[in-house]
Amino acid sequence: MTDAAGAPPSIDATSPAPAGTAQSARRPSNRRDLILGAAIHLFHERGYHATGVDDIGEAVDVSGPAIYRHFASKEDILVEAIRLAADQVHAANESARAEEISPGALMEKYVRAFARVAIDEAALITVWVSEVRHLAPGRRSPMTRRIRSWTEEWLYVLIQWRPELHEEQARLLVSGTIGLITTAATAGAGRADGLEDQITSMALAALDAPI
Repeated sequence: MTDAAGAPPSIDATSPAPAGTAQSARRPSNRRDLILGAAIHLFHERGYHATGVDDIGEAVDVSGPAIYRHFASKEDILVEAIRLAADQVHAANESARAEEISPGALMEKYVRAFARVAIDEAALITVWVSEVRHLAPGRRSPMTRRIRSWTEEWLYVLIQWRPELHEEQARLLVSGTIGLITTAATAGAGRADGLEDQITSMALAALDAPI
């Protein structure tokens, strides 16, 4: 599902309003998105295993079994959350490479675009990184391939930018930098002034470090 601009939808995974409040009464028309947003918040706050379907239902003021009209299982909700996160990251990459620029400039755009997504969608990105391990192997593999395709784009550009690197060295830098961005962006600071610039600077310095 995409919005009018072609970007993946952003799910509000901020704290859901308690059942019966005025805010919960102003529900989005798409109940599936409401359930997904609440689940992302709870998976982020409590972890996947500590969150039950009834907990998700309570957060959106529906019975737990009613959730099964929209998702076949709790694992299906996690799959959808991880798919949404991957869509957000891939859309950021596509936007970054929309114009022909030097490898160094493209690397900076990749880094900044991911930092922006990770800051704006901190709960979603955290769930993607920390909870994917809970998926059954058959469902985890497609998600792992999507992550790999994203990191391979970074790897290709980094080697163009720094041709002196061996592939193993470049792969280590990419992996470490993505971890740095994810940790810094999801540490709870929210969209603090200058955070995107700070993370981008740190990440580029890591990618340009001697190895």
